[in-house]
Amino acid sequence: MHIVGIIAEYNPFHNGHLHQIVSTRKQTHCDYIVVAMSGNFTQRGEAAIVDKFVRTQMALKAGVDLVLELPVPFATASAERFAQGAVSLFHQTGIVETLSFGSECGDTTLLELIAKRLETPSPTFNASLKKHLKESYSFPRAREQALLEDLKTLELDSEIYTSLLELIRSPNNILGIEYIRAIEHFSTTIQPFTIKRLTAGYHDPLLYPQIASATAIRTHLSNGYSSELVACMPSTTYELLDNTSYHQPDMDILTPFLHHKFMFSNKKDLYSLWDIPNDLINTFLNNYTSFEYLSELVKACTSKTYTSATVRRALLRLLLDIQDEALKQFEAISWIPYIRVLGCKKESAAILKHLNYSANRPIITNLSRVYADLDPLSKQLIDYELNATKLYHYLTKQPKLYNQDFTQGFLML
Repeated sequence: MHIVGIIAEYNPFHNGHLHQIVSTRKQTHCDYIVVAMSGNFTQRGEAAIVDKFVRTQMALKAGVDLVLELPVPFATASAERFAQGAVSLFHQTGIVETLSFGSECGDTTLLELIAKRLETPSPTFNASLKKHLKESYSFPRAREQALLEDLKTLELDSEIYTSLLELIRSPNNILGIEYIRAIEHFSTTIQPFTIKRLTAGYHDPLLYPQIASATAIRTHLSNGYSSELVACMPSTTYELLDNTSYHQPDMDILTPFLHHKFMFSNKKDLYSLWDIPNDLINTFLNNYTSFEYLSELVKACTSKTYTSATVRRALLRLLLDIQDEALKQFEAISWIPYIRVLGCKKESAAILKHLNYSANRPIITNLSRVYADLDPLSKQLIDYELNATKLYHYLTKQPKLYNQDFTQGFLML
């Protein structure tokens, strides 16, 4: 039995995702495809366009066999932690043999070359990274510059160097590199496999015939549906989006929660949050009273050092009170204390039996049945998820769904 994993947000599911699934099946001859999917918030620190159970339906109806939840701290983390969380999740299943991901380059060999340089950095790389961080570059930008300087020391063929230069400036290539790094980090036997992306780049704002980025689709959805937009996604995605369009979340209504947090928290408590630099906390404290909306605060705090995604992720961690000490405990067990199933295709039910037999972590299919018996570490991670769901449905103005994690069992379609 050959099982392939895909890491995704499906925000929303579109034809590019369908291309990846179809191509993966065709090229790997796999029996099943398992997806590790972000929950209600995404890696950019934003609320997903529709909730995780709707997006699970999108995936299952488009051909995915099994959807697992990537817990919110990792789903909303930097590319490195995002990749580590997802790869560890697949590793703990004991059934995923191959990791399929999209990339602009479509060349695993080139991605592996960069991944190895990052996983075991040279003195040249470390010195350059330190230098550029001191110059107040954002970490992604500083790392890119350090990589360029490191690669120059290898005396590569000019054509290969040019290819690597283009490679490290693409968001999807960067994620692919981080997936390969995570595979190395956990010494897992999972094999990387890449599918070349079609036309639209990761953040491309334009709608192309039939293929568009999720960014473009979200942008155009805010202006209503069009024939061009509908052509970019499977009909099942369009139908699900159409049924939930009036509940799309608005992050700006979280502003009062942020003000309350800043007003009644001391610096020591704020400094204890996970992966938020103290100087960014200070920037928030110095600026929050000047802005009425969260989006304005994000814009004001975005800088050469901190990207808008970094700022949004930090504000979300602050709202969810994700503690550094707790994440150190998760890191000590390779991040993942349980495996939560969001959905499975009826005809693929055999994969659940295989998962139950092979997994290295407890399997959760119905949270309400097992919550009281969870170990403390699993309960702590689940509690972050519960709070994220409540926060998300506050944004969608659906208070009846605050406890959706308890009332909604895993989907079997």
